[in-house]
Amino acid sequence: MLKGKTVILGVTGGIAAYKSATLVSRLKNLGADVWVVMTAEATKLVGPLTFRTLSGNPVITDLFAEEIAGLPVPHITLAKKADLLVIAPCTANVIGKMAHGLADDALTTIALAATAPKLLAPAMNCEMWRNRGVQENLKKLKDQAIKFVGPVEGKLACGDDDIGRMAEPETILEEVVRWLGGSDDLKGKHILVTAGGTREAIDPVRYIANHSSGKMGYALAEAARARGATVTLIAANVDRPAPLDIKPVKVGSAAEMLGVVMDNQGKADAIIMAAAVGDFKVKNQKSKVKKNAGKIDLELEENADIIATVAKQKGKKGRKLIGFALETEDLIQNAKLKMKNKGLDLIVANGPDTFGSEQATVSIINQAGKVENLPKLPKSEIANRILDAVLRL
Repeated sequence: MLKGKTVILGVTGGIAAYKSATLVSRLKNLGADVWVVMTAEATKLVGPLTFRTLSGNPVITDLFAEEIAGLPVPHITLAKKADLLVIAPCTANVIGKMAHGLADDALTTIALAATAPKLLAPAMNCEMWRNRGVQENLKKLKDQAIKFVGPVEGKLACGDDDIGRMAEPETILEEVVRWLGGSDDLKGKHILVTAGGTREAIDPVRYIANHSSGKMGYALAEAARARGATVTLIAANVDRPAPLDIKPVKVGSAAEMLGVVMDNQGKADAIIMAAAVGDFKVKNQKSKVKKNAGKIDLELEENADIIATVAKQKGKKGRKLIGFALETEDLIQNAKLKMKNKGLDLIVANGPDTFGSEQATVSIINQAGKVENLPKLPKSEIANRILDAVLRL
């Protein structure tokens, strides 16, 4: 999504500096080239080695450091590379310097030289934020078309529960993607995505499950949101950070997922069932199953087929239904049969090696029978290719 984009991330001496490591990691996952510039105070809170490891680039703390000696006029070279300058956290001190055109360290020097858009994520004590001088400095920067994200209310380092917390990395990432991600071809559309794997109780202690991690569903939700869509994400047993500003609706079993999908399906322009939903559940087992000479017999009954149920419902005009087919043999043939039997507009076929991995090899099949075989790609890239196919329907 951010491939070919260069982001300079300034990290200043706020306690939230540790959260910037997450931001670097997420930017890298989206393909951005990230250069971290730290103030001296920031290095007291988080070691530069952390950011160097995550970004894969030297961390700039001193424009005269030997490790960047290969960059001719480093502050100008870096400033020209930038597609976006982000400062997170951004202290009152750095806000004041930027408002008055001061450049007495690596970060403020690069900020003064950079013509790229600038996004600041302020973080400070609530009274510092309300200070008249700080507010006047903020106005000066806003007049220069510099954008801000946050601060937000919450528990501060000093113990106060008030405004001043840095916006969460996912919120900052959303703003970066909005700026640099390019396409907004899903703006005005509502996309419902299911993710993860359902768990079907054997008894109050045990359950039947599958190996789905939810990575593909989360990648789809994130890609759709970055392209402007409103996203409803229904997540079954996914242990992952929420993508961008999306708040997943968490469910456990297939029955719970069915209920939430049915509550939300009517307003969706597209429903993408990326979750691995259990086909069966244990029948009438309300107490713990006891061990019986090493053998346990379970009576199973079929779960409701969620996407087949949705297909029978009247939804938004022009709504598209997209499913996934995980097969161990005759992949394309079985996927086409599933698409026909369940009334899908598109199906994504893949093998079990997809489970838990960051990359996958999939085939996208439409109702006309056209098969698009994708090479092994990161799931973030596959998500965008799927969305491209949905838009062609």
